[in-house]
Amino acid sequence: MTALIICEKPSVAKKIANALGKPKKKSIDGVPYYELERDGKKIIVASAVGHLFTLVENENNEFGKYPIFDIKWVPASVDKGKEYVNKYIKALKKLSKEADEFYIATDWDIEGELIGYHALKYCCGREKAKRMRFSSLTKKEIVKAFENPDEIDYGLVDAGESRHILDWYFGINLSRALMNAIRAVNRWKTMSVGRVQGPALAFLTERELEIKKFIPKPYWVIEALLKDNLKAIHEKEKFWDEKEAKSVYEKIKDEKSAKVVEIKKTKRRIKPLPPFDLGTLQREAYSYFKISPKETQEIAQRLYERALISYPRSSSQKLPKDRKYLEDILNIIKNHPIYGKWAEKILEKNLKPVEGKKDDPAHPAIHIVDIPKEELSEKEKKIYDLIARRTLSAFWDNAEREYLNVKIDIKGEKFKLSGSRTVKEGWHEIYYFPKFDEIELPPLKKNDIIKVEKITITRKETQPPKRYTVASIIKELEKRGLGTKCLTAKTLIKVKIDNEIKYMEIEKLFELLNEKYKEKNIELAVNNKDIKCFSFNYKDEVESSFKFISRRKLEKDESVYRIEFEDGSFIEATEEHPILIYDNGDFRYVKANDLKKGMKTISFTDNKDFITKTISNIRKINYNGYVYDIINSEYLNFIANNIVVHNSTRAEIIDKLIKRGYVVDDGSLKVTDLGISVIETLKRFCPEIVDEKMTRDLEEKLEKIQFRKIKKDEVLDEAENKLRKILEEFKEKEEDVGTYLIKNLDATNKKAKIVGKCPKCGGDLILIRHKKSRFVGCSNYPECDVNYSLPDKGRIKIPNKVCNACKSPILKIGDREICINPECPLKQVEIKEEDRICPKCGAELILKKGVYGAFYGCSNYPKCKYTEPINKKEKEIVGKCPKCGGDLVVREGKFGKFIGCSNYPKCKYTEKLKENEKKENKKGEDKT
Repeated sequence: MTALIICEKPSVAKKIANALGKPKKKSIDGVPYYELERDGKKIIVASAVGHLFTLVENENNEFGKYPIFDIKWVPASVDKGKEYVNKYIKALKKLSKEADEFYIATDWDIEGELIGYHALKYCCGREKAKRMRFSSLTKKEIVKAFENPDEIDYGLVDAGESRHILDWYFGINLSRALMNAIRAVNRWKTMSVGRVQGPALAFLTERELEIKKFIPKPYWVIEALLKDNLKAIHEKEKFWDEKEAKSVYEKIKDEKSAKVVEIKKTKRRIKPLPPFDLGTLQREAYSYFKISPKETQEIAQRLYERALISYPRSSSQKLPKDRKYLEDILNIIKNHPIYGKWAEKILEKNLKPVEGKKDDPAHPAIHIVDIPKEELSEKEKKIYDLIARRTLSAFWDNAEREYLNVKIDIKGEKFKLSGSRTVKEGWHEIYYFPKFDEIELPPLKKNDIIKVEKITITRKETQPPKRYTVASIIKELEKRGLGTKCLTAKTLIKVKIDNEIKYMEIEKLFELLNEKYKEKNIELAVNNKDIKCFSFNYKDEVESSFKFISRRKLEKDESVYRIEFEDGSFIEATEEHPILIYDNGDFRYVKANDLKKGMKTISFTDNKDFITKTISNIRKINYNGYVYDIINSEYLNFIANNIVVHNSTRAEIIDKLIKRGYVVDDGSLKVTDLGISVIETLKRFCPEIVDEKMTRDLEEKLEKIQFRKIKKDEVLDEAENKLRKILEEFKEKEEDVGTYLIKNLDATNKKAKIVGKCPKCGGDLILIRHKKSRFVGCSNYPECDVNYSLPDKGRIKIPNKVCNACKSPILKIGDREICINPECPLKQVEIKEEDRICPKCGAELILKKGVYGAFYGCSNYPKCKYTEPINKKEKEIVGKCPKCGGDLVVREGKFGKFIGCSNYPKCKYTEKLKENEKKENKKGEDKT
């Protein structure tokens, strides 16, 4: 009996083989695999290298043909740079021939299931295998997974395949459609847009245009500077009326004392933060170390593959329930020089960890499982340390904070100031990354008089909406689709405000949030007060953070339903709003207009016990007020009128938009003129392509495929039919699309080349590139002949800056920012008159001025291109070159000084400088 275990990567194969026995390493054409014996059975452990198969057209079609839906899975070696994949496919095919039994041991997620299944199907010719599932690569977990295998999850496989196929359908066909439109007007430009990227770019473009159109609104802030450098702000915070603000200021500006009228002191215990799920780890790593979400995931994956942490792509905030498992880990960690003392105390006092509300049926929260035995990179150390401290702090006691809120009166006007301090460090001693504000106030009591040093009034302006960052856009994209699922104004939302749980009408909750902005017909109120709502998670009621509440008017012909329950309660929702239903142990969402009498909804008692409420009646009602929705980034639902209702979420990373040049990331995401042009073109001629509703519907159906609620072929057929219709309409307008797109692209390209304004005629200074040169010239040439020469080498960027000295434009060439004006005062140097001869051709050297300032150049240019700086240092001659007889001179390079031939580059002879040898010897002695 021979068993073949298929892993996702070679490094994991090695870990699994070592855990199961004493393997012998072998290879097939350079591809490693491992053989071992266990319980009389021969075991072969081999691996893929990620996805071994990809999608291509089923037959060779003419260039640019679309639409194409006849596709097939083929070896990923068809992609440039992935030729190595063939070796792994051949190795698995060969090894499968001697195997009687097959195990899949890829990552336990949607992509891992697909990688393993494809390797099994296309390399081994099998459809079924045993499935090893594990959350860490410790020996104990691997052995347990091998001895207690599961089955392949074909729902995950179908969902994974469907996602890849849909991305191909939309990405390839839409990109070809755009490029063919440009070819129709006899131009060429590589263009691309995808199933999710199109709507995402449209959303970002909305924000970009909103920023460009933003008109700031003034407001006034009145502050009081008190004794001991204390600062109080008027309780109104922002005055929108200048007259009112100045009236208050004039009334109190000369006052020299304030009276304490109210003091509120509160103490708060802060529980340890729950162990990490992936999303929280990514946000914390970005917040504390500026490591991007994508890189954090990659680092965590490497730590997992080295058996230092548990599986990273987990959505759970709960550590394993197995105490023995945790104690085994803590007994390892107690030997660590830093974490050891905390691990030891946890073991001694048998401390129990806190856990968050999020759960994952496949994996526990991310936690450490071992101590590094090899050197980690700086970023790996940071991520490991973050996870280690978060894991251990979950076992620790509460931190305690004291808060002091003081109200003072200045001639009848109320001001407020606040202070806070840490009374007990608790878990914060271990996980110290969150910064607590330590604002000490002097001892104060009611009716105390405080000296006022100064009263100030400051005019400020509202700021445009901020651009999104790479981290924040992931959440924000989930919040699109606000216009379909909403609740009526009087719906009661269970919330937690200042540690007090209460029920509040959603319209009042909306008004309570003071930061608001509009997106088309939707108003968004920002939760900047850290109010919590409550959500449903695997039969538990959990606290959850929400970012926004949306408000809008009903759409034309949109209905509102009242759903009534047997206990007399009810909820009112728009026709499309999904309500969570409990059906024979299964949970599913049903839209309000599809609900039936007798269906059971999900609810909770005051003690947070899970119960169901039976629907007694459903009816349409007349309603013409605002409708509201909570935008909850943590869970797919929230509790309204004590019923669990859905809120729509969608997430997609926008890396492709950045790579395509549609968006740039310079700390925040800015849509380029090219990106705006593409979206304006698509919205004008083919709005369905950037319609979020279609994308959202497909995402929901992919989720249903995973849970076997809908068949894969149904979803793919529906998507194909929709896309065919869209592309047929697109083809009819192809030439118009191409003309409009090229017009926008040309304008964008021209704008991108503008360096600044011409000092002579006021025209645009344009960056011009020819095959053999590049320069800046006036757009009004030949009427205006202003031009500036540029160096032949170095990447050029236009930073849109001007020189402080001469007001000429600045360009960034390579790593240097330079003024393009050779006559700039900053470039003028005193030059001593002297005759200089070109060492290369013997002609006279003459003084020239360039973008970097003055220099000497050969008068025989362009035949001789020799140049040298004004203050050239003569090189030290130390001997003759043994290779060509030229002078040996001392040169300076990347790694310090060395000796080289003066006839370089014709002669490339070099040797070490003795000074460097002495230094190296000295370093060696120091190390010894």
